[in-house]
Amino acid sequence: MRKELKYELRYGRIHPLTELPDRQRFINTLSNSTANKLALLNVNGFWNFNHSFGYEVGDQILKTISQRLKRRFTQAVVFHLGGDEFAILSGKEVPQEHFLQNIESCLWYFGYSPIEIDNEKIYTPLRIGVAVGYDDLFLNAEFAIKQAKRIGKDLMVYDASIPSLCNPQSNARADVEWEKTIREALKKDRFEVFAQSIEGGKIPKFECLVRLRNAEGKIISPYLFLEHAKRANLYGNITKIVIQKAFSFFANKTAEFSINLSLSDILDQNRVDFLLEKMYEYNVGERLTIEVTEGEGIENHPEVISFLTLLKSQGVKIAIDDFGTGYSNFEYLVKLQADFIKIDGSLIKNIHKNAIHKAVVEAIVTFAQKVGMQTVAEFVANEEIYLTCKELGIDFFQGYLWSEPMPLENLALY
Repeated sequence: MRKELKYELRYGRIHPLTELPDRQRFINTLSNSTANKLALLNVNGFWNFNHSFGYEVGDQILKTISQRLKRRFTQAVVFHLGGDEFAILSGKEVPQEHFLQNIESCLWYFGYSPIEIDNEKIYTPLRIGVAVGYDDLFLNAEFAIKQAKRIGKDLMVYDASIPSLCNPQSNARADVEWEKTIREALKKDRFEVFAQSIEGGKIPKFECLVRLRNAEGKIISPYLFLEHAKRANLYGNITKIVIQKAFSFFANKTAEFSINLSLSDILDQNRVDFLLEKMYEYNVGERLTIEVTEGEGIENHPEVISFLTLLKSQGVKIAIDDFGTGYSNFEYLVKLQADFIKIDGSLIKNIHKNAIHKAVVEAIVTFAQKVGMQTVAEFVANEEIYLTCKELGIDFFQGYLWSEPMPLENLALY
């Protein structure tokens, strides 16, 4: 028995749950093989499943994922590294193009093929980092998957010719510099709320968006600093600033307005209490829309459903942002009691010349009309896009055809 244990500690074992070789066996195999292709896989939001359905369901999901991976990668070795982490190791006999195509199809398959457990359809979207042809496959694939998470992509293939994407030291330095910038901006009140009009209704409507004004007075997009703010634990401070400034500005106006909340915002009781307090203080509930982003797994949290139900009881409306990309499903919209579906700009910006995008948007609009939800087209940049969207029956429109985001004080409202 002791010999067996020593052997397993040194050489690894077959994981009893997933029936896949474990992390130690992966490391041993990697160091003693001529494999030149590696993919590391994480299940996006896996902890949500354990939290929402219990560990038994989480274990069943892992078993099903393992079986699916083994069936799809018959010419590679699949490993379970622990938790929701898997590895796929392939040799030189498999062409690079074939390996990458299989990875991409796997990404699509897991995103759109739910696992059914106890009448629940559970979607398990993946995030994948790939390294091909490098000496240190493991290190480079890890860099790739971390970078995919950093920039919000599902798949990243390591490329040493782009050091800014794969150099962890430069990323760490960037985090430090951004944290200093964000802390200074918080201290000196440099976070501002901009607004962009949403056209199509009788009452003026706007989406509120955060911006950072740096020490030189330059306006910086949230795409550049929000992820750094999250890693520095400063994101919640920014959310509160947006709530305070947006609510106080619109308090005495007739216009409707929306703010964006992330999953971390909704699960933080302090931020929720702050939002409710300000909502009652400024009496804006019936003119407020809360936008939540598709793809964060928010529908799996009972706390989210309770929070949105409470808001709706106070007259607040719910919008699902960026719908139509990633792993969209219509059940999600119903579960979250959405009032508005904001159709992702990647579908809208070429809708006048892309038949597939037009068909997808048409399906979304048809569904929305049947269940009594309204639709908003984002990224409407010209008259052609607007007319195509209008022809499809979209209710509201947002984009540079009318206005770019501008500071709240520049809005002509009374």
